[in-house]
Amino acid sequence: MIASQTDDLTLWRLLCEGDEDAFEQIMGRYYRTLFRYGVRIWADEDRVRDSIQEIFLDIWARRALLKQVRSVHFYLIKALRNRLLYERRQQKTVNLSADWPEGEAFVSELTIEHDLINTEEVRLRAQKLETLLNSLPPRQREIIHLRFFQDLTHDEIAEIMALNRQSVYNLLHETLRKLRGLWGVLLLIGSYLTRRELGA
Repeated sequence: MIASQTDDLTLWRLLCEGDEDAFEQIMGRYYRTLFRYGVRIWADEDRVRDSIQEIFLDIWARRALLKQVRSVHFYLIKALRNRLLYERRQQKTVNLSADWPEGEAFVSELTIEHDLINTEEVRLRAQKLETLLNSLPPRQREIIHLRFFQDLTHDEIAEIMALNRQSVYNLLHETLRKLRGLWGVLLLIGSYLTRRELGA
């Protein structure tokens, strides 16, 4: 029996050696993370669940051929993204070199644990931030999600999004600059509407 606090890379090594317990721990540890990411690429929850299952089945089937990875989290996120985007492009017969399938929208959903939302102001700010994220173009939404919600490094994001390192920096910088501008506008509009409601 493998201890539940065993680190990812040890579990991956044991999985590659055929340890079913290690395989199940990795699957249990990352299933929800993968699902939350997957439904932002494709809103079809059943398809996302199927794709996650297929990824894990493929990993188990090829376990003896797998190499040690630098990050299990990164490996799984990249595998799911590639599978879902490929399937969407196949369905829509879109050029596989395209960054996103036509009409595709990477959906941002700000998930905050209930016990952390202890004031109405925090809740409203979270809703405003989610609105702002969903106003961004798909690639900008995705880079924010990968960097701040999945906590991936710039190099990992570059590999997942098929960008060079400088392009990741540029896109992230531009996205954050845009978010700051939109946040300021949103606060001004909110302040104006509040004053109007109060008859100021």
